[in-house]
Amino acid sequence: MVSDEDLRAMTHAERADLHHRLFAIRSDIPSLTEGARRRRLFLVLVTIAALALIPWLVVLAATLPKHYVAGHWRIAWVGFDTALLVSLALTSYLAWRRRHAVIVAAFIASSLLTCDAWFDVTTSLGPADVAVAVASALLLELPLAVLLFVVGWDLLALSVRRASTTRAEPGGLAAVWKRPLFDANIDDTSERE
Repeated sequence: MVSDEDLRAMTHAERADLHHRLFAIRSDIPSLTEGARRRRLFLVLVTIAALALIPWLVVLAATLPKHYVAGHWRIAWVGFDTALLVSLALTSYLAWRRRHAVIVAAFIASSLLTCDAWFDVTTSLGPADVAVAVASALLLELPLAVLLFVVGWDLLALSVRRASTTRAEPGGLAAVWKRPLFDANIDDTSERE
């Protein structure tokens, strides 16, 4: 058994090596190389979806009518605002409980608030509705969306910084973009950035 004093006596590099060795033998985490095929499939599907959206946007921009009467308008908006309510409530709950999942919830709520502002403004009819939608977007929805994004980002960066303290590498915001998922080298993509 390694004591706390033994750990304190180790150099930063020795602690980082110990961290890597302990991480490698954890039996509750499935092998990342076993998941490499699923990861590649996921990457291909997401890449195809993103590329397919480009011509679809061109088609929509060229063919959608300027005005359209929508069926189920009330259900669409009540459903969307319900999803927004759930995301904000979940973010609040996870923040009160100091749970790591608040990062994901904050990003989701931020995205939904941004979408809400966009659609409120772009679907408004008449000068009065547009003015209310723009004021709501600028004074409420977008500032809250930015706050949630910044909080989520800061918590993500803090998590990476804390994880980096056990390694011989710098942490911080840059590490969020460059640090490998699960802190492991995956055979076919570890060198890509």
